[in-house]
Amino acid sequence: MRSRIFSRFAAAAAIAMLPVGAALQGCDHKELCYDHSHMTDLDVAFDWSDAPDAQPVTMVVHFFRPDGSLYKRLEFSSREGGKARLEAGAYMMLFHNGTMETVAEQGSTWDDHQLTCMASSLLSPMGRNSDDAPRPPEASDQPVAAAPGMVWAGVHELIELKPKIQGQSVTLRPAEATAEYVVEIKNVENLSEGVEISAAISGMSSAYNLAGQHHCGAAVTMPVGMEKVDEHTVRACFHAFGHCPAEELPHIFSVYTSNKVFYHYDITGQMHQASDPRHVYIELDGLKIPDISGGMSPDISGWTEVIEKDLPMN
Repeated sequence: MRSRIFSRFAAAAAIAMLPVGAALQGCDHKELCYDHSHMTDLDVAFDWSDAPDAQPVTMVVHFFRPDGSLYKRLEFSSREGGKARLEAGAYMMLFHNGTMETVAEQGSTWDDHQLTCMASSLLSPMGRNSDDAPRPPEASDQPVAAAPGMVWAGVHELIELKPKIQGQSVTLRPAEATAEYVVEIKNVENLSEGVEISAAISGMSSAYNLAGQHHCGAAVTMPVGMEKVDEHTVRACFHAFGHCPAEELPHIFSVYTSNKVFYHYDITGQMHQASDPRHVYIELDGLKIPDISGGMSPDISGWTEVIEKDLPMN
Protein backbone atom coordinates (compact mmCIF):
# COMPACT_ATOMS: atom_id res chain seq x y z
CA MET A 1 0.00 0.00 0.00
CA ARG A 2 2.79 2.41 0.95
CA SER A 3 4.51 1.65 -2.37
CA ARG A 4 1.41 2.49 -4.45
CA ILE A 5 0.86 5.80 -2.61
CA PHE A 6 4.49 6.75 -3.22
CA SER A 7 4.15 5.96 -6.94
CA ARG A 8 1.11 8.21 -7.32
CA PHE A 9 2.87 11.00 -5.43
CA ALA A 10 5.96 10.65 -7.63
CA ALA A 11 3.89 10.80 -10.82
CA ALA A 12 2.08 13.92 -9.65
CA ALA A 13 5.37 15.55 -8.73
CA ALA A 14 6.82 14.71 -12.13
CA ILE A 15 3.88 16.34 -13.91
CA ALA A 16 4.22 19.42 -11.74
CA MET A 17 7.87 19.77 -12.80
CA LEU A 18 7.00 19.79 -16.53
CA PRO A 19 6.71 23.10 -18.43
CA VAL A 20 3.21 24.55 -18.34
CA GLY A 21 2.60 23.89 -22.05
CA ALA A 22 3.67 20.26 -21.75
CA ALA A 23 1.64 19.71 -18.60
CA LEU A 24 -1.53 20.98 -20.33
CA GLN A 25 -0.90 19.20 -23.63
CA GLY A 26 -3.50 16.49 -23.01
CA CYS A 27 -6.18 19.04 -22.17
CA ASP A 28 -5.30 21.20 -25.18
CA HIS A 29 -5.59 18.21 -27.48
CA LYS A 30 -9.07 17.53 -26.23
CA GLU A 31 -10.14 21.14 -26.74
CA LEU A 32 -8.88 21.08 -30.37
CA CYS A 33 -11.32 18.35 -31.34
CA TYR A 34 -13.67 19.73 -34.01
CA ASP A 35 -17.04 20.84 -32.72
CA HIS A 36 -19.60 19.92 -35.37
CA SER A 37 -22.59 21.24 -33.46
CA HIS A 38 -22.84 24.26 -35.80
CA MET A 39 -22.86 22.08 -38.95
CA THR A 40 -26.09 20.89 -40.53
CA ASP A 41 -26.93 18.24 -43.12
CA LEU A 42 -29.22 19.50 -45.88
CA ASP A 43 -30.99 17.12 -48.27
CA VAL A 44 -30.88 18.67 -51.75
CA ALA A 45 -33.38 17.35 -54.30
CA PHE A 46 -34.01 18.38 -57.90
CA ASP A 47 -37.52 18.56 -59.32
CA TRP A 48 -37.37 18.03 -63.09
CA SER A 49 -41.01 18.87 -63.81
CA ASP A 50 -39.96 21.69 -66.16
CA ALA A 51 -37.46 19.51 -68.04
CA PRO A 52 -38.50 15.86 -67.62
CA ASP A 53 -36.20 14.59 -70.39
CA ALA A 54 -33.07 16.28 -69.05
CA GLN A 55 -30.17 13.95 -68.38
CA PRO A 56 -27.31 16.09 -67.02
CA VAL A 57 -24.06 14.37 -66.08
CA THR A 58 -23.80 16.31 -62.81
CA MET A 59 -25.60 19.13 -61.03
CA VAL A 60 -23.84 22.09 -59.39
CA VAL A 61 -25.22 24.18 -56.52
CA HIS A 62 -23.60 27.44 -55.38
CA PHE A 63 -24.49 28.52 -51.84
CA PHE A 64 -24.30 32.28 -51.20
CA ARG A 65 -24.52 34.17 -47.92
CA PRO A 66 -27.20 36.89 -47.58
CA ASP A 67 -24.56 39.54 -48.37
CA GLY A 68 -24.05 37.93 -51.78
CA SER A 69 -20.64 36.36 -51.11
CA LEU A 70 -20.01 32.78 -52.17
CA TYR A 71 -19.93 30.29 -49.29
CA LYS A 72 -19.56 26.94 -51.02
CA ARG A 73 -19.83 25.18 -54.39
CA LEU A 74 -21.08 21.59 -54.40
CA GLU A 75 -21.39 19.21 -57.34
CA PHE A 76 -23.74 16.23 -57.22
CA SER A 77 -23.11 13.18 -59.36
CA SER A 78 -26.83 12.47 -59.72
CA ARG A 79 -29.65 14.50 -61.26
CA GLU A 80 -31.65 13.55 -58.18
CA GLY A 81 -29.37 15.47 -55.78
CA GLY A 82 -27.72 14.43 -52.51
CA LYS A 83 -26.60 15.71 -49.11
CA ALA A 84 -24.88 19.01 -48.39
CA ARG A 85 -23.06 19.65 -45.12
CA LEU A 86 -23.23 23.34 -44.27
CA GLU A 87 -22.94 25.71 -41.37
CA ALA A 88 -26.26 26.66 -39.86
CA GLY A 89 -27.51 29.96 -41.23
CA ALA A 90 -29.24 31.60 -44.18
CA TYR A 91 -28.33 30.87 -47.81
CA MET A 92 -29.30 31.77 -51.35
CA MET A 93 -28.69 29.23 -54.11
CA LEU A 94 -27.84 29.27 -57.81
CA PHE A 95 -27.73 25.94 -59.61
CA HIS A 96 -27.06 24.48 -63.05
CA ASN A 97 -25.83 21.31 -64.69
CA GLY A 98 -22.10 20.65 -64.55
CA THR A 99 -19.46 18.79 -66.60
CA MET A 100 -20.02 20.97 -69.69
CA GLU A 101 -17.36 20.88 -72.40
CA THR A 102 -17.85 24.38 -73.80
CA VAL A 103 -19.14 26.35 -70.79
CA ALA A 104 -17.18 27.82 -67.87
CA GLU A 105 -18.32 29.27 -64.54
CA GLN A 106 -17.37 32.87 -63.80
CA GLY A 107 -17.87 35.28 -60.92
CA SER A 108 -17.76 34.96 -57.13
CA THR A 109 -20.83 36.92 -55.99
CA TRP A 110 -24.56 36.42 -56.29
CA ASP A 111 -25.01 39.27 -58.77
CA ASP A 112 -22.09 38.56 -61.10
CA HIS A 113 -22.09 34.76 -61.18
CA GLN A 114 -22.57 33.58 -64.75
CA LEU A 115 -21.95 30.81 -67.25
CA THR A 116 -19.76 31.79 -70.20
CA CYS A 117 -19.10 30.19 -73.57
CA MET A 118 -15.50 29.16 -74.11
CA ALA A 119 -13.40 30.52 -76.97
CA SER A 120 -13.38 28.41 -80.11
CA SER A 121 -12.19 28.27 -83.70
CA LEU A 122 -14.38 29.31 -86.61
CA LEU A 123 -13.92 25.94 -88.33
CA SER A 124 -13.95 23.79 -85.19
CA PRO A 125 -17.05 21.81 -86.29
CA MET A 126 -14.90 20.46 -89.13
CA GLY A 127 -12.12 19.62 -86.69
CA ARG A 128 -9.91 22.48 -87.88
CA ASN A 129 -8.21 25.08 -85.70
CA SER A 130 -7.75 27.55 -88.54
CA ASP A 131 -9.50 30.91 -88.35
CA ASP A 132 -8.62 32.04 -91.86
CA ALA A 133 -12.18 31.56 -93.12
CA PRO A 134 -13.72 34.84 -94.34
CA ARG A 135 -15.92 36.67 -91.86
CA PRO A 136 -18.91 38.85 -92.80
CA PRO A 137 -18.13 42.59 -92.52
CA GLU A 138 -20.93 43.05 -89.98
CA ALA A 139 -19.18 40.70 -87.54
CA SER A 140 -15.54 40.75 -88.57
CA ASP A 141 -14.35 41.76 -85.09
CA GLN A 142 -16.63 39.56 -83.00
CA PRO A 143 -14.93 36.96 -80.79
CA VAL A 144 -15.57 33.34 -81.72
CA ALA A 145 -17.13 31.25 -78.96
CA ALA A 146 -18.48 27.71 -78.85
CA ALA A 147 -22.19 27.03 -78.57
CA PRO A 148 -23.03 26.04 -74.98
CA GLY A 149 -25.10 22.93 -75.54
CA MET A 150 -28.15 22.40 -73.35
CA VAL A 151 -28.04 24.15 -69.97
CA TRP A 152 -30.54 23.74 -67.14
CA ALA A 153 -30.41 26.27 -64.31
CA GLY A 154 -32.39 28.01 -61.60
CA VAL A 155 -32.53 30.17 -58.49
CA HIS A 156 -33.61 29.53 -54.89
CA GLU A 157 -33.40 32.82 -53.07
CA LEU A 158 -33.49 31.94 -49.37
CA ILE A 159 -33.30 29.03 -46.99
CA GLU A 160 -32.66 29.10 -43.23
CA LEU A 161 -30.75 26.12 -41.82
CA LYS A 162 -31.31 25.49 -38.13
CA PRO A 163 -28.53 23.95 -36.02
CA LYS A 164 -28.88 20.42 -34.60
CA ILE A 165 -32.10 19.68 -36.51
CA GLN A 166 -32.28 16.54 -38.60
CA GLY A 167 -34.20 16.10 -41.86
CA GLN A 168 -33.93 19.62 -43.27
CA SER A 169 -34.33 19.69 -47.05
CA VAL A 170 -34.71 21.89 -50.10
CA THR A 171 -36.13 21.13 -53.55
CA LEU A 172 -34.63 22.94 -56.54
CA ARG A 173 -36.46 23.16 -59.86
CA PRO A 174 -34.16 23.54 -62.89
CA ALA A 175 -35.46 24.84 -66.20
CA GLU A 176 -33.76 25.10 -69.58
CA ALA A 177 -31.60 28.22 -69.74
CA THR A 178 -30.73 27.84 -73.42
CA ALA A 179 -32.84 28.32 -76.53
CA GLU A 180 -32.89 25.93 -79.49
CA TYR A 181 -31.99 27.10 -83.00
CA VAL A 182 -32.46 25.18 -86.25
CA VAL A 183 -31.27 26.47 -89.63
CA GLU A 184 -32.20 24.22 -92.54
CA ILE A 185 -31.07 24.62 -96.15
CA LYS A 186 -33.19 22.80 -98.73
CA ASN A 187 -32.67 22.08 -102.43
CA VAL A 188 -28.91 21.78 -102.07
CA GLU A 189 -27.09 20.84 -105.29
CA ASN A 190 -23.88 18.85 -105.55
CA LEU A 191 -24.01 17.66 -101.95
CA SER A 192 -21.17 15.17 -101.65
CA GLU A 193 -19.80 12.95 -98.92
CA GLY A 194 -16.35 14.14 -99.93
CA VAL A 195 -17.04 17.75 -98.96
CA GLU A 196 -17.38 18.70 -95.30
CA ILE A 197 -19.69 21.56 -94.34
CA SER A 198 -19.91 23.67 -91.22
CA ALA A 199 -21.44 27.03 -90.37
CA ALA A 200 -21.26 30.01 -88.03
CA ILE A 201 -23.82 32.55 -86.86
CA SER A 202 -23.05 36.08 -85.67
CA GLY A 203 -24.56 38.27 -82.97
CA MET A 204 -25.11 35.58 -80.33
CA SER A 205 -24.89 36.03 -76.54
CA SER A 206 -21.76 34.68 -74.88
CA ALA A 207 -23.01 34.33 -71.28
CA TYR A 208 -25.93 33.69 -68.94
CA ASN A 209 -26.49 35.51 -65.66
CA LEU A 210 -27.79 32.96 -63.17
CA ALA A 211 -29.31 35.27 -60.55
CA GLY A 212 -31.04 37.42 -63.17
CA GLN A 213 -31.89 34.42 -65.36
CA HIS A 214 -31.07 36.24 -68.58
CA HIS A 215 -28.50 36.06 -71.36
CA CYS A 216 -25.72 38.64 -71.33
CA GLY A 217 -22.05 39.15 -72.17
CA ALA A 218 -20.36 40.17 -75.40
CA ALA A 219 -21.82 39.44 -78.80
CA VAL A 220 -19.97 36.52 -80.39
CA THR A 221 -19.92 34.46 -83.53
CA MET A 222 -20.71 30.79 -82.86
CA PRO A 223 -19.42 27.97 -85.05
CA VAL A 224 -22.00 25.21 -85.49
CA GLY A 225 -21.97 21.82 -87.14
CA MET A 226 -24.12 20.95 -90.14
CA GLU A 227 -25.61 17.53 -90.72
CA LYS A 228 -26.80 15.97 -93.93
CA VAL A 229 -30.53 15.28 -93.70
CA ASP A 230 -30.93 13.79 -97.18
CA GLU A 231 -29.39 14.15 -100.65
CA HIS A 232 -30.57 17.75 -100.96
CA THR A 233 -30.91 19.05 -97.40
CA VAL A 234 -28.49 20.10 -94.69
CA ARG A 235 -29.30 21.32 -91.21
CA ALA A 236 -27.62 23.08 -88.27
CA CYS A 237 -29.11 22.38 -84.83
CA PHE A 238 -27.60 24.12 -81.82
CA HIS A 239 -28.35 25.75 -78.49
CA ALA A 240 -27.40 29.22 -77.29
CA PHE A 241 -28.20 31.50 -74.36
CA GLY A 242 -29.82 33.97 -76.74
CA HIS A 243 -28.92 36.63 -79.28
CA CYS A 244 -28.34 40.39 -79.26
CA PRO A 245 -27.14 40.62 -75.63
CA ALA A 246 -27.19 44.45 -75.43
CA GLU A 247 -28.79 45.79 -78.63
CA GLU A 248 -30.23 44.48 -81.86
CA LEU A 249 -27.49 43.20 -84.14
CA PRO A 250 -27.36 41.71 -87.63
CA HIS A 251 -27.21 37.93 -87.80
CA ILE A 252 -25.19 36.46 -90.64
CA PHE A 253 -25.31 32.71 -91.20
CA SER A 254 -22.04 31.71 -92.88
CA VAL A 255 -21.59 28.31 -94.52
CA TYR A 256 -18.06 26.98 -95.04
CA THR A 257 -16.97 23.94 -97.03
CA SER A 258 -13.79 21.92 -96.81
CA ASN A 259 -12.94 22.84 -100.40
CA LYS A 260 -12.83 26.52 -99.34
CA VAL A 261 -16.12 27.82 -100.64
CA PHE A 262 -18.18 30.09 -98.38
CA TYR A 263 -21.61 31.72 -98.32
CA HIS A 264 -22.92 34.57 -96.15
CA TYR A 265 -26.70 34.68 -95.62
CA ASP A 266 -28.40 37.52 -93.75
CA ILE A 267 -31.01 35.90 -91.47
CA THR A 268 -31.54 38.93 -89.22
CA GLY A 269 -35.24 39.24 -89.97
CA GLN A 270 -36.01 35.60 -89.23
CA MET A 271 -34.08 35.73 -85.96
CA HIS A 272 -35.73 38.91 -84.68
CA GLN A 273 -39.23 38.00 -85.84
CA ALA A 274 -39.28 34.37 -84.71
CA SER A 275 -42.69 33.44 -83.33
CA ASP A 276 -41.10 31.43 -80.52
CA PRO A 277 -37.76 32.92 -79.36
CA ARG A 278 -37.07 29.72 -77.37
CA HIS A 279 -37.37 27.50 -80.45
CA VAL A 280 -36.23 29.34 -83.57
CA TYR A 281 -36.56 27.66 -86.96
CA ILE A 282 -35.10 29.25 -90.09
CA GLU A 283 -35.40 27.78 -93.57
CA LEU A 284 -33.21 28.66 -96.55
CA ASP A 285 -34.16 27.40 -100.00
CA GLY A 286 -31.58 26.75 -102.68
CA LEU A 287 -27.84 26.25 -102.40
CA LYS A 288 -25.45 25.13 -105.10
CA ILE A 289 -22.11 23.77 -103.97
CA PRO A 290 -19.79 24.43 -106.92
CA ASP A 291 -16.96 22.21 -108.01
CA ILE A 292 -13.81 24.33 -107.64
CA SER A 293 -11.94 22.05 -110.05
CA GLY A 294 -14.46 23.02 -112.68
CA GLY A 295 -12.92 26.41 -113.38
CA MET A 296 -13.63 28.59 -110.33
CA SER A 297 -10.73 30.78 -109.26
CA PRO A 298 -10.32 31.28 -105.50
CA ASP A 299 -9.16 34.66 -104.25
CA ILE A 300 -5.76 35.32 -102.69
CA SER A 301 -6.81 33.77 -99.38
CA GLY A 302 -7.73 30.52 -101.10
CA TRP A 303 -11.44 31.02 -100.40
CA THR A 304 -14.18 31.53 -102.99
CA GLU A 305 -17.44 33.29 -102.18
CA VAL A 306 -20.62 32.08 -103.82
CA ILE A 307 -23.47 34.60 -103.84
CA GLU A 308 -26.92 33.12 -104.34
CA LYS A 309 -29.10 35.71 -106.08
CA ASP A 310 -32.79 35.94 -105.21
CA LEU A 311 -32.41 33.37 -102.48
CA PRO A 312 -35.90 32.76 -101.02
CA MET A 313 -36.03 32.68 -97.22
CA ASN A 314 -39.11 31.83 -95.20
